[in-house]
Amino acid sequence: MSALPGRFGHFKAVAYVAGLVLILGGVGVVLAGISGTTAPRVLWHVIAGVAAIFFGVYWVALISILIKMEGTTARQLGEYRDMTELLGRQLARLDQIVANTDISDSAKSLVHRDRELDSLRQTIRAAIRREDWEGAMHLVDEMERRFGYREEAAQIREEAKDAKSDAISRKLTAALQLVDEHCRRGEWALAKSEIDRLLKLLPDDPRVAPLPGRLRAMWEERKNALLAEWRSAVNRHDVDHAIEVLKDLDLYLTPEEAKELQDSARTVFKEKLLQMGVKFRFAVTERRWHDALEVGAELVREFPNTRMAQEVRERLDVLRERAKHQDSRSREAETVGAGAS
Repeated sequence: MSALPGRFGHFKAVAYVAGLVLILGGVGVVLAGISGTTAPRVLWHVIAGVAAIFFGVYWVALISILIKMEGTTARQLGEYRDMTELLGRQLARLDQIVANTDISDSAKSLVHRDRELDSLRQTIRAAIRREDWEGAMHLVDEMERRFGYREEAAQIREEAKDAKSDAISRKLTAALQLVDEHCRRGEWALAKSEIDRLLKLLPDDPRVAPLPGRLRAMWEERKNALLAEWRSAVNRHDVDHAIEVLKDLDLYLTPEEAKELQDSARTVFKEKLLQMGVKFRFAVTERRWHDALEVGAELVREFPNTRMAQEVRERLDVLRERAKHQDSRSREAETVGAGAS
């Protein structure tokens, strides 16, 4: 038998002793009845002894069961108390973890907020660098609305405004230089197209508004310069230069102005035709067939409807044959000279 718990040790010992007494007493009664001579008394002694033994065994078994139940209950109660204490400690830890988690989430929220704000600042700067003014202003409004950074948003708006003004100024300067370059080259259509674009983008800019008048003035200046150059070439009988100038003038003259120049132009072309005819005859006379062929082809090309062009056109085939024959003789002479050397 195991050691009894100290709390019920006295009671359990008395109960076991009482049960043992009953068992021993029952055994004595049975033995006394068996040793008796009278049958009825023997029967009653045996019954009484057996009953005492049964009751004693039952008592001991009952007490043992009760003791085990009490021990089991006490042990379960102790385990329950331990579990309750453990649960209490775990709940305390859980409360602490929850509190720490709340603090951590708050800290994380602050960190994420700072990171998001830094990312927004970088995005705004990138939009300003690529001159996306509308997108930059939208992001600045978002900064002010979500994060409440009004002063910083106002500062960035001023920076974006200054950057936009500088960018427009740079582009306008480059565009004005391009207009001047087109005008110097006589590319009036390109200059006008660039001016129209600037007027559409910056209609109120004081540097853009005068451009159409400036373009017209430069166009007139170039036209007057060509007219003066034309008159000078005509007076000098510089036929070739006069014709080149006349080709440029064709872009500037109105029908009335062109009609006024017809007589002088006709004189120039007549002189040019005569000069080419003289060159052609000299080349033929001197048997410079290649030169004659070149001058004749140019004369036919430049003055195709003249009588002189018709006459030269009829002789071009003969000139080609003579030029080929002259080339053949030149190659033979070179071959003979190379063999002799």
